Amino acid sequence: MHLIAGMGRTAKRTRITGKKTSASSITIRHKADSKGYVFYLVQGWQENGKWQRKQFKEEKDAQRFAALKRVEMENQGRAQRMILSPLSDEQNSQAVQAFDALGETYTLAEAVSFFLKHHRPPEFTIRMRNAIALYLDEKERDGRRKRTVKSIAWTLRLFNTATDNPFMNEVTQQQVEAFLHGLRAKNGTDKAKRRTWEIHRGALHGFFAWSSTADPSTSRPFCFSNPAEGVRKFTARQVREQQASKVVTTNPKDALRIFSFLMRWREGRLVCPYALLYFAGLRPIEVERLKGRERELINLKTRTITIPAAVSKTIYDRQVHISDNLAAWLRAYPMKAIPVNYSDLNKRVRKHFKLSPDEQRHSFISYHVALHRSIGDASLQAGNSENIVKRYYLNTHTREEGDEFFRIVPAKNRAILSPVETSPAPAHLKAI
Repeated sequence: MHLIAGMGRTAKRTRITGKKTSASSITIRHKADSKGYVFYLVQGWQENGKWQRKQFKEEKDAQRFAALKRVEMENQGRAQRMILSPLSDEQNSQAVQAFDALGETYTLAEAVSFFLKHHRPPEFTIRMRNAIALYLDEKERDGRRKRTVKSIAWTLRLFNTATDNPFMNEVTQQQVEAFLHGLRAKNGTDKAKRRTWEIHRGALHGFFAWSSTADPSTSRPFCFSNPAEGVRKFTARQVREQQASKVVTTNPKDALRIFSFLMRWREGRLVCPYALLYFAGLRPIEVERLKGRERELINLKTRTITIPAAVSKTIYDRQVHISDNLAAWLRAYPMKAIPVNYSDLNKRVRKHFKLSPDEQRHSFISYHVALHRSIGDASLQAGNSENIVKRYYLNTHTREEGDEFFRIVPAKNRAILSPVETSPAPAHLKAI
């Protein structure tokens, strides 16, 4: 009976893996269902507080699943997935390390995208100093003004120094933003104004846009993207908000004193250029560019000063009417507009009389609008838009002040106001 009873008992199941006392408690059991089909049961882990199990037809699948589960449980809760992947074991390990290093701040895709934007094989790399030289050379050959090229060069070289002459493909948006935030006003302490920010940002944006454009002759692109593309850009209105709302002008009495001084100082070398600045409204750079072309561009017979595009700050030609008092100054001092040492002499005069930048030009436009009450005419002669003239120069002075300003003429040793011409009174009519 004992033998029969023993034969009727269920056969003892074979344990394939370690006992539940093992570190992971994961076990695989070899079992057969009621129809005699053999399967492998993996058990010994919990999910949401409930014990779990999973069965497989093949032992190798059960072994693989159990191994992953053990790693998952022994690796501080790190989730594992059984995914078919073309990655080798080494590549998979590197991917896991990359995810660990990135944490939750960046995704792996973002990191790879950033790397590809700023990485290029060595045969395509170029230092920023060399790229700047190529860029400036192209700008000069394109006919850009020397002053414009000089301004662009100043910005690019400042940035190159701040970033220690990097490879072009390694420059980042963060470096561009750090450079712009580091700009300071002339006192070296206050932050630079928005206009300064926009000047430098525009120069950098143009340079990097050129650098990222394909061109076989210069082996471009030098970088995959424009690091200045996403940098903050201030609108024209935001820039104007920081600019002075009122322009600085010279009142007629001070103008008389300035011209009286200029007539006696250094044989009157600066009288002609200052007359063009005050009574024709020319920009300082335009006066300098007149050098050698005074007879060609200043015509006292037609009472016009022609400012061609090559002389003008803008890209447009314009003509300035020669007023009566300006004609008197040009006849009294028929010398060259620009003396040899004009720049040095001009700095000394401006410092002596404490003249602000463009004060002479601001004076011309303000008094012209005050006297003639024509925004359109002032706009044509000054080379500014009517909106600018209206915003900054309208109603800054009275008509009487405008009349005084344009009556300043040379006398023997000083400047005076020309007498007001009055028309003779009409004769009395006799009754018939």
